[in-house]
Amino acid sequence: MIASKTRLSTCRPSSAPFKAATRPVQSRHVAVRASESVAEIVNKLKTLTLLEAAELVKEIETTFGVDASAAAPVAMIAGPAAAAAAPVVEEKTTFDVVLEDIPADKKVGIYKVVRNIAGIAVNQVKDFTATLPKTVLEGASKADAETAKNQLAEAGAKVKIA
Repeated sequence: MIASKTRLSTCRPSSAPFKAATRPVQSRHVAVRASESVAEIVNKLKTLTLLEAAELVKEIETTFGVDASAAAPVAMIAGPAAAAAAPVVEEKTTFDVVLEDIPADKKVGIYKVVRNIAGIAVNQVKDFTATLPKTVLEGASKADAETAKNQLAEAGAKVKIA
């Protein structure tokens, strides 16, 4: 257990009035006193210039085989340059096939392909394609999306993969 002389007292005297609205809540802290050698090193560190501190870090890294940057917060190391960097874009894994236009002379052939791709009934195809652009296939793999696009393009439709 910690000796009583190293403990900080945060208790209020019983004669002091309690003012919850004006006094911040205090927490109990235990002070750990450093040995004289550690206190001496800390005092010397306080007097170092920035250049000397950088040299000290490099020397500690080489002497003890550690990397000081791994322990430092990333925001402090990267600084404002990291904020200006573009975010990493993840590769897209699902694709949508969007029917953009159906030429009037090729409607029947395109309707057959749309019916097969979208899995809808014959009597629903005309209503389904009444307003364009229309997503015919959603959340498909790249290969499936390319296949559907090629089938619609061969039938004469204007198609894109989104």
